[in-house]
Amino acid sequence: MKELDRIISRSLRLFLDYINRKHWTGRENEAVSLYAFGFLQKECSARGPLFDPTQIGIEVGAANTKKSRKSQVRKDLVIWRTAGANRWYPQKKRSEPLAILEWKVRRPGIKRRPTSRTDIDWLSRHCRRHKETLGYAILLDLKENIAKLSVIRVDALGLHEIPI
Repeated sequence: MKELDRIISRSLRLFLDYINRKHWTGRENEAVSLYAFGFLQKECSARGPLFDPTQIGIEVGAANTKKSRKSQVRKDLVIWRTAGANRWYPQKKRSEPLAILEWKVRRPGIKRRPTSRTDIDWLSRHCRRHKETLGYAILLDLKENIAKLSVIRVDALGLHEIPI
């Protein structure tokens, strides 16, 4: 999983550099889309855990909810273990993600200050139950002249801040 950490760190560093060079701004959905298609997808390599762009899903079902077995929790960005995978494919048992990335974006002029706390709590519970899945809580802060990213990696053992 260290290789996945390197992929996430490297792609987020390039993403943040782009954000600051271009003075980019946008909402959470736009940030996730820009990151996934402009930076994460470029990290695909036959030698790594991210080997095909179809491993990446945006706003896809990633876990069952407590409501019922048929309900799904959608997550901002999911990396699957196999190409084209989702919760229903391959059809044997429910596929578990390799990684779940939850995003929050703070923007100028918006009074509500989004926090990653609820994402971290959810990812912690999920990763304790599904030890094969990593979580990343990503906070993009666009409120100042220089954008900042903070990333908390969550696994079955706890939380780790990833320097960007």
